Amino acid sequence: MLEQRRALVVCAVCLLWMLPGLLGRDPWKPEEAYVFGVVYEMLVSGNWLVPHLAGEVFLRHPPFYHWTAAMAARAFSPPLTIPDAARLVNVAYGALTFAVIAATTNRLYRGRGWLAPLLLLGCVGIVQPAHQLIPDNALLAGYALAAYGFAAWGTARPLAVLSLGCGVGIAFLSRGIFSALPLVLSVPLLPWLSPSFRDRRYLRFAALSALVSLPWLLIWPVALYVHDASLFREWFWIHQVGSFWSYLPGAGQGTFAYYLDVLPWFAWPVLPFALWALWAGRDRLRTDRGLAIPVVMFVTTLLVLSIAHDKRELFALPLLVPLVLLTVSGIPDLRRGAINAYFWFGIAFFLFFIAVVWFYFSAVEFGVPERVSRHMADMEPGYAPSVHPLLIIASVIVVACWILALFNVRRSPERPFVTWAAGATAFWATLMFLMVGWIDNAKSYRPVVESLETALPRNHGCIASLSLGESQRALLQYFAGIETARVESGHRADDCDFLLVEGTQSEGVMTGPWKLVWTGHRAGDDRERYRLYRHEEARR
Repeated sequence: MLEQRRALVVCAVCLLWMLPGLLGRDPWKPEEAYVFGVVYEMLVSGNWLVPHLAGEVFLRHPPFYHWTAAMAARAFSPPLTIPDAARLVNVAYGALTFAVIAATTNRLYRGRGWLAPLLLLGCVGIVQPAHQLIPDNALLAGYALAAYGFAAWGTARPLAVLSLGCGVGIAFLSRGIFSALPLVLSVPLLPWLSPSFRDRRYLRFAALSALVSLPWLLIWPVALYVHDASLFREWFWIHQVGSFWSYLPGAGQGTFAYYLDVLPWFAWPVLPFALWALWAGRDRLRTDRGLAIPVVMFVTTLLVLSIAHDKRELFALPLLVPLVLLTVSGIPDLRRGAINAYFWFGIAFFLFFIAVVWFYFSAVEFGVPERVSRHMADMEPGYAPSVHPLLIIASVIVVACWILALFNVRRSPERPFVTWAAGATAFWATLMFLMVGWIDNAKSYRPVVESLETALPRNHGCIASLSLGESQRALLQYFAGIETARVESGHRADDCDFLLVEGTQSEGVMTGPWKLVWTGHRAGDDRERYRLYRHEEARR
């Protein structure tokens, strides 16, 4: 009875954490916007084999996540807008990740599976990615599946084989070769670290898992090669091997220790508890699979990420899976003083930040206090108060439920982690219910595109573009149906009557035969400037 009640509560918390922020907004830059652009192109063109962005081939990611997002968009739009409908695919990936990591935890530490999803959703680094349309949500599900495969190989071999094979395949087909590589490296390293994996049955398990992963690894690349061998070479040598070994345009940069600097906040609050669990169980590292599996997965993933030239905070997302598993293992050994300190810290932390959200909400929507209201209006000019009364009521209910939960969670080593997850859910739901309109006003390109449309004649013909970003190209196509002829792709600007340039206040100014007819930028953005020029010799 207690287990069923826990499961229902955990499901409710996960759902309440997952849904706010998915609906009622435009695609946000940078990554969500261009991923949506690929999804939208699939829906418009019907070409699901070769990913395109605004009319051009776009092979940065394999297409598995885009396929599933496009299917969600078809299923739920209408009544939802296409971006909202596509974003609902994250509910499926989130549910899969939470369910599988709970099952993995139950395999390794029986009776504690319910805690793992709460630990995961409480991590700072997962909040924004989980609510955006990006392939990393599928990648995280792949890592969770692989962890379950390693945990279950000795007792549930058919399910473990399927889980590991599909986990490797999903990781590959969502982000690429080097996203799946840490899982592949973990297979031989586990027997090296832990004698419990040195078994012929483990070799059979690894071989069968490899067979299961083969369709994921081969079908799309082979189909792409058959369709166009040059596109396959571009995908493999530039976007896979090239992006790993060298700095390509747009890549994030950092030192070898980049992720060690990122993790203290990205993996908060599980990182210190995971390190404590590793220290407390150091004598059992080679004999306890519950320690060996997450340690090997963490080390291989961190090593591959650190070697890669393209470094971004987002790429640390798979590291949360082994860190959560390590944290669960160490909770029974925590000292009472640490548990109580974390419990009260979590309460104070979220009380403060939820109050901050309400404070700024009052300033934005009701003009109180006036000084803060003016400051918020200066930050995002053009925003009109738009929060529905039902969302305000929902926010009050969520906060009240969180406060009520604080007095009804029984004393136990798990209590501070439960209350932290509940606080994180209450904070995120409150932020999205009350402030999503103001945030969307800051991140959306809809007003910019609508303003550009009014400056163009109805039959404007060809529009060239210079330095126009991927996100902007995607949203220009979605909002206005405009595909530009990019100078970077070899098009001549003077073959078109119009030229759209992205720049700054001082950069991107054209002279000569180009006459400025429009300039625009997002509200509150002091850096980006978009300028539309007309060729002086253009046909009138």
